[in-house]
Amino acid sequence: MEKVRYVKAHYQPLEDTTPLPRNVVNQPIEPVPDHKLVVELAGQWGSNRAYFQLAKTDVQAQKLARAVADMKTGHRTLATFKGLENEAKNLYLVVPLQGLPNPLTFLLAENLMPVENETEMDEWETVMIPVRALAYLDESKDKEKAAELKGGYLYVFWKGRLWRELQITEAGYYKDIDTEYYRVRDQYERQKAQPVIEHREASGFDLPQFWVPYKVAGEVQAGESGIQLMFSPDQKTYTQIEALESDSAKLSAAATPLDELSIYSQGKAFEPQEHTSDIQSAKLHQVTEEDMSWLTEQCVLKDKYAESNTPVVYVDGKNDGFLVKVEVGLASSVFGKIPPIYAVLKDENSEWKQSILMEASDDGEDSRWRQALFTGLPTDGRFTLFIANPKDPHGAEFIFTDIPFEELANDQDECEEIEHAEMVEESFEEAKKIEELRNLWLNAARN
Repeated sequence: MEKVRYVKAHYQPLEDTTPLPRNVVNQPIEPVPDHKLVVELAGQWGSNRAYFQLAKTDVQAQKLARAVADMKTGHRTLATFKGLENEAKNLYLVVPLQGLPNPLTFLLAENLMPVENETEMDEWETVMIPVRALAYLDESKDKEKAAELKGGYLYVFWKGRLWRELQITEAGYYKDIDTEYYRVRDQYERQKAQPVIEHREASGFDLPQFWVPYKVAGEVQAGESGIQLMFSPDQKTYTQIEALESDSAKLSAAATPLDELSIYSQGKAFEPQEHTSDIQSAKLHQVTEEDMSWLTEQCVLKDKYAESNTPVVYVDGKNDGFLVKVEVGLASSVFGKIPPIYAVLKDENSEWKQSILMEASDDGEDSRWRQALFTGLPTDGRFTLFIANPKDPHGAEFIFTDIPFEELANDQDECEEIEHAEMVEESFEEAKKIEELRNLWLNAARN
């Protein structure tokens, strides 16, 4: 049977070119937030670890902003929050802490409203001013007699309440203390039968300036709503802090008001006034051995910030301490270790009293001398000084009694011991109580 051969037909296949209707899907476009919130800071300077935060809301997540120099003006720095919803925001100042995950947050304002992105202002509604502190060397409050601080603590009060507590380092930097955390601990401790006064550690990073609010939501912070700054060579107890918070007259007498910073709105700069000055005009006086150890005429930070448009605030340098030195002999294998000795100075006219564990003088632990430095004495007081060994009920001695401040202020090489047998028991009990509290604190610190 013969095979049949089929030949393919060569033609183009037919295609259906009928047009079909388009399947259009409408996708709604979410509007992009187009508002911003700006915080202005006076001056321009290098980096600072502090920054700002807007709290989370029901509509928008938390936002952060760091300060950036405003190159258009030259006199200010701006922290700008962009892409904001047009809703009320809570603004915080944030300071990171060393070795801790959560930073310190300071509430600056609630219910701030953002503005449109195109908005520009000669001065924004919220203004912070970075400041440094200088200390008067005497009661004359002469700015020609001022020094830098290289120790002690600064207390920033806002609206009559402690807002920030800063420790001053040897190099003149400021380190924040979580004061509200320690305040809660102190309130709990005071409920105990034998409360311990806890030393508050500074955990903030070194800051060359500390920022304070000058204007918030268009309202200048002055008068009863203003900032006040106080220096203390020793850390204040919460009892002392609360006494200042509850008595505006007492706080005003102890602290420096910062109302003069309002001059920034006039010329976008600072100048010498009663309590403040521009850092460029500020002068440092020579510091001698007779001045307190927390004062210095040398600080590279002042020169570094000379062109930064930073103001300085003058505080009482507490350069009027009363130094007590006691000869105790030398420790030896025969007589043993020198026991702890406390010096207690109290004002007979008020509740003021300081109790200090005497330390070896500057020539080292092997010194035959022990000393204690008392500061912040009330100038209208009459003082009694005694020393006591908490381990020896017969070792308490009164050095002087009922001496007015004017006599203490005079230079005296030696004071004769005053025998008051009926007072020895009181001084021993005082020193014993102090030693017990100190041991409780040391045990708590170890745990």
